[in-house]
Amino acid sequence: MTNTKTTNKHILNRSRAAVITVLLLLGFLVYRLADLQLIHPDENRNNAILQYTNEVTINAKRGTIYDRTMQKLAVSTTVQTVFISPSDIKDDAQAELIINGLNEILGVEKDYIRERAEKKNSRYQIIKKNVEGEEEAAVRRFIEENDLAMQVCLEESSKRYYPFGTLASQVIGSVGGDNTGLNGIELTYNELLAGVNGRAIKGQDAHGDELPFKYESYIDSIDGTNIMLTLDYTVQSVLEKYLKQAYEDNLPNGGVRGIIMDVTNGEILAMANYPDYDLNNATQLSEPFQKLYDAYAADTSKTDEEKEAYRWDLIYEMWKNKTVTELYYPGSTFKMVTAAAALDEGTSTLNDTFNCTSAGVDVAGQIYHCHSTPHGHIDFSEALVKSCNPALITVGQSLGAEAFLRYFDSFGYTETTGSDVLGERDGIYHESLTLVDLATASFGQNMKISMLQNIRALSAIANGGYLVTPHLLKGYTDEYGNLTYVTDYSETRQAISTETADQICKILTNSTKNVSVNGYNIISKTGTTQKIDQPKREDTGNYWMISSCISFAPAEDPKIAILVVIDEPTGEKFFGSLLAAPVITNVLTEVLPYLGIEPTDDSAIQTLTVSDYRGSSVDTAKQALEQLGLKVIVRGDGAAVTDQMPRSGSVITEGGRVVLYTDGAEAEATVSVPNFSGMTPQQVLSTASTYGLNVELKGIHKDDYSCYVSTQSIDPGTMVTTGTIVTIQFIYNESIE
Repeated sequence: MTNTKTTNKHILNRSRAAVITVLLLLGFLVYRLADLQLIHPDENRNNAILQYTNEVTINAKRGTIYDRTMQKLAVSTTVQTVFISPSDIKDDAQAELIINGLNEILGVEKDYIRERAEKKNSRYQIIKKNVEGEEEAAVRRFIEENDLAMQVCLEESSKRYYPFGTLASQVIGSVGGDNTGLNGIELTYNELLAGVNGRAIKGQDAHGDELPFKYESYIDSIDGTNIMLTLDYTVQSVLEKYLKQAYEDNLPNGGVRGIIMDVTNGEILAMANYPDYDLNNATQLSEPFQKLYDAYAADTSKTDEEKEAYRWDLIYEMWKNKTVTELYYPGSTFKMVTAAAALDEGTSTLNDTFNCTSAGVDVAGQIYHCHSTPHGHIDFSEALVKSCNPALITVGQSLGAEAFLRYFDSFGYTETTGSDVLGERDGIYHESLTLVDLATASFGQNMKISMLQNIRALSAIANGGYLVTPHLLKGYTDEYGNLTYVTDYSETRQAISTETADQICKILTNSTKNVSVNGYNIISKTGTTQKIDQPKREDTGNYWMISSCISFAPAEDPKIAILVVIDEPTGEKFFGSLLAAPVITNVLTEVLPYLGIEPTDDSAIQTLTVSDYRGSSVDTAKQALEQLGLKVIVRGDGAAVTDQMPRSGSVITEGGRVVLYTDGAEAEATVSVPNFSGMTPQQVLSTASTYGLNVELKGIHKDDYSCYVSTQSIDPGTMVTTGTIVTIQFIYNESIE
């Protein structure tokens, strides 16, 4: 009896335990069901989707950047990203096949590939981006020949390409590895250019095979917007060519930079810095910066980390658009503002006179001298043209601090320009002025501004008194060049009266001899400033200098402004009239005709464009050329012209010579180019005639021949054919600010 009761009790306990266990399991299942369906339904649904789907990003194509003539400045080309799916690699042998194959084709380190191949739970491990051309073809062959379609894959993406390499590099900027803008226009308008990536989602099992039921989603990408800049490829190229020449001639520590802008609407036609860099290799130091790095790296005390940090400092410096990121003293170019403000306010008139003596001018005990030999008795216009410091200080004192600051603000110097140029800095200036501060400010030596601020302000004098907004974006465009949206920068404000602006322009027309373009009248003002806030030169003990010049053309109705700055030239010359002004001469000589701006100066040196006489009879060609006032030399006894020198389309000075070749005669290099250095224009013409050469004369100021040769386009001693054109650059010994 006792055993029966004990047995029943055991059975009852086991039953109870079983019921409790079942209830606990049931409770847990209910809890899990509630958790899955009620508490975290979205999270669990997403996790499930991730397990049985594969998502692929569809990269948007980045928008094209055009110049105003529809030249492509930045484009996106199709490339491939090579990736592997470690979870699909069958065994170690297949892994080694993939590692060795991709190493050989792509040049990627084996350890790098092996590390990614070991991530067995992953289906997406990038091996190399931006694969194209022969590399892409080789990868595709490797996949096909080894049946690796699941293990090695290619994903279409895009790569940014810059057709002109270094052109406008600091302005356009570049993109990073993720195709996102890093600097310049690429960063400013990144959201517009980038577009929106799409995605494709497909259902698959653990082996990568499609699921038996349909699960697929596709969201198309939206390509980036194409944009058109105000830059003009040709104008930009010309500016960069002569900035590079100025850099090589003067080796300035701070480089050279320039801006060309439409004074009527603020469109920037060209903006350049030199040294520049290759946009297609944006992290590769250009030669001047590489030299700095090599000198630093040669120091054996520097660690690898320090060297790498310095290299990146140089890269960021190389990327800077110094026309907006660097502030400088405007110097005598600012005297235009002082003079305009005084005339506009009525505190000075064109009839005012000044006496510039060796004693200088005393302002509150501070003596200011002129930058050159005292000018003596001069009037208002002469004071501005000759850039007389004592005279402009007197003008500023008459204007007064309050009015000076009011005009300083009216010309836009107290704010950034409102442009879309990345990195623009605020200027540094005094918000109140003592008499001494006002004196220094009157000739532009105690405020620091950007080049963009200065060209905007001074353009108000050129366009009749109105402050425009500089800008780079012209609008959005389709692939055919049709503008679908045009930016509106039409808002202006008046800084000075049109009458005052016209007076300043008239005073400064053809005022700088070293800004002389044959056939054109040009408004110019040079500037030479000391960098008084920086250490002096070790070699001379003097301050480092900035040479600058601003010009407007044509003088009769200004269309464009050009400002050039040479920062810390290392040679003996430093005046803006000797360094920056000739750069503007060279640029405008090419740019003005290109822009369709017609010559207006009747006193210009007469030039002729040579036609194509090949195939014509010798007699006909000779008669036509002699009627143009050209000398003709015939080589050979044939009746028809087979060749000529100079070639068709060449521009030569009136009175030059053309050599016509006939059957049996060939153009040969028989003339040694003479050394024209230091010659006057008359001496050049005489020497060129003796040698049978043609010359193109650049930089001669109207009919003033008191200049001398500074450079020639063909080195002395070079053997050339008779009739070859040698371009001669003249310069005047203008040591003015």
